Order: sequence, then C-alpha cells, then structure tokens
Amino acid sequence: MPTYLIQLTSTPQNVAALLKSPEDRTEAVRRVLKAGGGSLEQYYNSFTEATTFIIADIPDEVSLGAIMAAFYAGGGLASMRAMPIMTGSESAEVFKRAASIAYRPPGK
Repeated sequence: MPTYLIQLTSTPQNVAALLKSPEDRTEAVRRVLKAGGGSLEQYYNSFTEATTFIIADIPDEVSLGAIMAAFYAGGGLASMRAMPIMTGSESAEVFKRAASIAYRPPGK
C-alpha cells in the first residue's frame, strides 16, 4: 500500500477553537483515514505554521482524494497537500529501474 505524507495547515479560526478547547486530534484523523481505507502511521504538529503532518498508508489515488476531500470539507484548513513517500529500499528500486530508461533533454 502506498505511503503518503499529508500536510494540513489550519486556519487561525481552527487554532482559536483549539485554544478554547485543547484536544489531541490523532484519533479523529485516524478515523478519517480508516473510513477512507487507509491507516495512520504517524501524526505530528508543527506550531511554526499551524501545520499538521500525517504519514499514512492509503490504498490508491481515489481513496487519497476521498480522504483529502473529507478533511477539506470539515473546514478549518487553509491549505492541504499530499505526496507519495517511500522507504530507502523502494527508492533503490526506483533508481535501478530508472537506469534502464533513456531520456534525451531538449536540445541535445
């Protein structure tokens, strides 16, 4: 199952709501991922930009889209993005496969 790094940046209103009623959002995020067919590996917050970082296993792009839409529809997000990430051994396989693919840059 592909692994993704998901970055969610909160609105000031969302941060204000958490100041009024502090809570650990890990389980709420876990439930969204599970409902979309994924699973939570790690959950982190960074307060320099009110950003949450989620590392999750998600089965496919359609599931990822559904999960991201659910996060966004819930409100409280200024921005969000997701990117596939891979282990060192998976990266080595990428380079092995890429070595056999020829590419000619423009003008050469």
